[in-house]
Amino acid sequence: MLKSKITAKNKSSTLGLQIWIYILRVQVVKTMEDYKQKDSSVNNELSAAFCYKTSIKEQSVTGAAQGCSSDVSQQNKAPSSATVPEATLTTKQLLQYWNNMNKKVKPIRLLFDIPETRTVEEQGSKYVMYKVVVIKSGTYDGSQAYAERRYSDFEKLHKNILRNFKEEIEGITFPKKIVAGNFMQEKIIERKLALMDYLGQLYAIKDIRESDEFIEFFYLPEVQEGYNCLRSGQYTTALNCLLNVLSLQEKLCMRYYDRLVLTLSAISVCCRDLGNIDDAYQFCEKGGLILPNHSRHKYLIPLLKVQINLGNELGKDMRHLQKKVTELEEQHGCQSNLPSLKELVVQEYIQ
Repeated sequence: MLKSKITAKNKSSTLGLQIWIYILRVQVVKTMEDYKQKDSSVNNELSAAFCYKTSIKEQSVTGAAQGCSSDVSQQNKAPSSATVPEATLTTKQLLQYWNNMNKKVKPIRLLFDIPETRTVEEQGSKYVMYKVVVIKSGTYDGSQAYAERRYSDFEKLHKNILRNFKEEIEGITFPKKIVAGNFMQEKIIERKLALMDYLGQLYAIKDIRESDEFIEFFYLPEVQEGYNCLRSGQYTTALNCLLNVLSLQEKLCMRYYDRLVLTLSAISVCCRDLGNIDDAYQFCEKGGLILPNHSRHKYLIPLLKVQINLGNELGKDMRHLQKKVTELEEQHGCQSNLPSLKELVVQEYIQ
């Protein structure tokens, strides 16, 4: 009697699980149908999620740098109405896909806002500084990544863009210079709105938003200032500059891993010299996660060695990372006199 009750209970639980799995599969298929008419880039991302049968691994900062470009390019060749092979996915994969899809259904793009301006008078000159805030749309953006630029900086950006993308910006008008009354509040507001619109139009052009001219406009002066402060031992000032630079780079150039690695390494050096061992370890770890597929990168071994030292100070088990460093050194025949991470960092962005 007791055995039959247990068997019935097991059958009931199994049936309940099967019903739950079926409902989840139906939800996935229904959601795919709902988003079939969305932007083609979103469809490509959703299709790419099903292009492999192995588990979808959670991506860190490296995920945005590498993405699924190869998978998406293959999906572009297939019809967008291709059926979803939901039957081939396990329950775990369905759950992982569901979470992953919820993060991707909204196309993320950048917006440029100028919430503040200030008038500066120094050494006999007077000009207006515009605070340009870079904002991610389509998702919550809690980071305040910004750059302060004056009109002449925008003018220089336009000349650089015009030099290499003349045909692409034929329909884009750069805000003209105001000869008189340029410090009047209404004129400042008018120019502020025009500059916001100008940046938005540039960003809408793929080749321009991925160009060095556009990306470096937002962070190059700050990264140069940060490295100069680092070289002179002003680690707190350098850290503040570089943290803002990192926020900008994470929004503007995630696919360019090299820039992120340099900034993460410099921030780690600052944190370590300021005695913030835990923060230094975390930024080192992020840098190391970006470089696993770039084993010959000059920063990889020095970065991992610093991470090992910091991990040991924090009482972490670093034997697996030490083994990896040993394998890399044997693989590439590295010598013991390699430059340290700090020695590499201080050589960057020398004007």
